[in-house]
Amino acid sequence: MKKGLLFAAGFVLASCPLRAQTVLDSVVVSATRANDKTPVAQATIYQTDIEAQRIGRDLPYLLELLPSVVGYSDNGAMIGSTSFRIRGADASRINISIDGVPLNDAESQSVFWVNIPDLGAISRSLQLQRGVGTSSFGSSAFGGLLNIATRPALLQAGAHFESSYGSFNTWNAAAGVSSGLLHDAFAFDARYGYVSSDGYLDHSGMWQQTLHLNGAWYGKNQLLKASVLYGEQHSQLSFEGVQFENLTDHRRKVYTENAAYYPNETDNYQQTHVHLHYLYHWNEAWKLNATAYYTKGKGYTEQYKSEASLTKYNVPAQVMKDPENPSKDTTYTKSDLIRQKGLDNDFYGLNISALYDAERLHLTAGAGANRYDGDHYGKVLWTRRNTGNIDYNRDWYTNTGVKDELNIFAKASYDLPASLSLFADVQLRNVRFKMHGMDDDYYEKQAANPSDLSAGVLDHTYQWLFLNPKVGLSYSPDKRHNVFVSFAVGNREPNRSDLKDADKNGIRTPAKAERLYDWEAGYTFRPAFGQFGVNLYYMNYRDQIVATGRVNDAYRLIMENVPESYRAGIELTAVARLVNPLQVEATFTWSRNKLKNYTNYVDEDYGATTREEYFRETTIAFSPGVVASAAVRYFPLKSLSLALTGKYVGKQFYDNTQTGSRSLDAYFSAGFHAGYNFPVAAHTNAFVQLLVNNLFNALYCTSAFVEYRSVFSDGSPDYQDLRYFPQAGRNWMLKIGIQF
Repeated sequence: MKKGLLFAAGFVLASCPLRAQTVLDSVVVSATRANDKTPVAQATIYQTDIEAQRIGRDLPYLLELLPSVVGYSDNGAMIGSTSFRIRGADASRINISIDGVPLNDAESQSVFWVNIPDLGAISRSLQLQRGVGTSSFGSSAFGGLLNIATRPALLQAGAHFESSYGSFNTWNAAAGVSSGLLHDAFAFDARYGYVSSDGYLDHSGMWQQTLHLNGAWYGKNQLLKASVLYGEQHSQLSFEGVQFENLTDHRRKVYTENAAYYPNETDNYQQTHVHLHYLYHWNEAWKLNATAYYTKGKGYTEQYKSEASLTKYNVPAQVMKDPENPSKDTTYTKSDLIRQKGLDNDFYGLNISALYDAERLHLTAGAGANRYDGDHYGKVLWTRRNTGNIDYNRDWYTNTGVKDELNIFAKASYDLPASLSLFADVQLRNVRFKMHGMDDDYYEKQAANPSDLSAGVLDHTYQWLFLNPKVGLSYSPDKRHNVFVSFAVGNREPNRSDLKDADKNGIRTPAKAERLYDWEAGYTFRPAFGQFGVNLYYMNYRDQIVATGRVNDAYRLIMENVPESYRAGIELTAVARLVNPLQVEATFTWSRNKLKNYTNYVDEDYGATTREEYFRETTIAFSPGVVASAAVRYFPLKSLSLALTGKYVGKQFYDNTQTGSRSLDAYFSAGFHAGYNFPVAAHTNAFVQLLVNNLFNALYCTSAFVEYRSVFSDGSPDYQDLRYFPQAGRNWMLKIGIQF
């Protein structure tokens, strides 16, 4: 058993009574969540719906039926390397928290869901806010905010087991146990899960395991809750995508630099989250909470590289006999090799929040401080050409990144006469990030220009101070109607890759923070038979960081600052209970997502020069103009549920030139779900679920990038290497479980 798993298992935990857990949620969760009167575009998914959807799906796909959300997957399945976008903004621009604790990686500002397997299994509710959203701990919410609340421990002793199997040899098994309430003060629970799959694309298999321990001690006016979440994953690499010419006949064939797939070309990572919450219930008006947290992450990516420059990897040139002329020595400066790029990081911090509730005034204030300390390193494990003078134990590069953040916010709503409510929110973030050491191309740059002692050296310190105000007004004459308007300002710093790429490629990659002015207006109508809503938004950016469509050496999208841009749209939602056992849901988003006065840079004559392509206005990459979803749910019996779902995503471009040859076709994918619960003995219930994805076997891709592109001097196409991520055709998953 791994070291992190032993550490997690050794942590002593407990859980709490229902009243205490409810109070805890009101502090930990409500401190960062919106309520029905908060003037933001929002939606919440509760445990019942999560359970109905999570079979064979990672958490990003549990959000796909919400407005403006697009899920995507590198391996073509809905588990493993998955993510999502909101209004075209990727996960690095979405503030994601779990029980109020920041989940975004401090350097990349993204969440890698593959590192936290089956997170939906421990989620009690998911609230998604679109736009800047309300203030929270952690990174700025620049495209949206996702707040994950985990399940409390059960108050009655019990256990459960579930197992599922489906397409692509996908297995999922999990078991859990709850102590129930002990001595009127303690309880605990534990859950272990295992997932493995061959993946849809070739060479995209993975296996994962996760452990969640959770509990609390409950006193008269206070509560102490602790939780540990451990995740471990080993995934074959599929992030190089499928070449365009293979999409028709070999759409599952992932590009590889090796003639035959190198079997250990994998991504490996383990992560342990430890949270400790303390609540003091002062009185009916005041509630105080302090949360300490620590996250340990460690892992590496191993890759086969063909004819790689030995200089880059600090490997001496190899003098060997010429295979065609044994009497002659040949000096080789390139060789096939296997490399590892690893990281070892620690993230820890403290959040403090207070809630005050009076008859008219509702106030939340919070402060948080955290530090991220990450070590980056690289090793060469093997070279095809080797005369015995290569030290495989030496790192070819090492560098560190240290990021400190102080976050203070206060938000209040005040109920005015005439059914009006005024909302104000202000957040202050102070961020300091320092990089130090050698980058992975240090030796190559030094060899190319020995006089430039700073080439390939990461010795930079960045400091940002952001003030993010928000204000809004809502009108609720009764429980059926709510109207709101709001304005918010968001600021966000570049991430580590943005800054490193800017240092390397100077001209177009990000060196500046981005700013967003977000105007929102919405109306919600709640008749007895359902709920209907409309939301208008206009998001005006300064120096927005957008994807270029190209990738760096680690196959991460290269980003760039664009001085002027905007996203504007209308979002419609509807839920209608037509007759007692039948419910219909639908969302529809129409939007315009544009860069103004944009210049794209492309190689001319296969890299001899650089050519500029100017656009007065062009569509932002990965920003479809239409996104829609629908679900029809039917409950013919109390224990039987049937659902038919559909997702439509309009045409989107994957660079910023609005060129048809570099676009993703619109697609529609349908799904079917059936669930049946039945008793098998006293206090024992069983269930069975069936999920069919892509019911009509649609062929579509959810993401792509430009590996390389060149034009002739007259601007006509010369060469382009385009990579796509095809999604699985019709596939299924069957799940059974028992609770007792």
